Amino acid sequence: MSTGMIQELQTFLTSAFWGMVVVFYYDFFRVLREVKRHGYWMTAVEDIVFCLGAGCIIVAVLYTYSQGQIRAFVLLGMGVGAILYNWGISPYTCGLVFFLVRKMKLALKKITKHSTMEQKKQEKEGNNE
Repeated sequence: MSTGMIQELQTFLTSAFWGMVVVFYYDFFRVLREVKRHGYWMTAVEDIVFCLGAGCIIVAVLYTYSQGQIRAFVLLGMGVGAILYNWGISPYTCGLVFFLVRKMKLALKKITKHSTMEQKKQEKEGNNE
């Protein structure tokens, strides 16, 4: 294999990695939406922030690995990486994080319910005296 082809293959694999990073970045917003449901405007703001961040990553990859030239194999590599991560790893990582978030919410509900019951009990005892 020629040196140029090896370098293009390395660039393709590197851009596939950065495509995975973009979807991982989007998973962050998925988790935020799971933790707290958002309204229409907040979701729109999050989408704009994601698009700006993803755009910066794409431009940085193009600038760093292909001297600023838009090359199809770099964009294809990012697309392949994004698809592989989204179909392969993302369901498991998001599922695990969603599971942990639900457990933490349940634990916090129990703690606040218990502390509220204790507070009412103390108030009741204070009124009886």
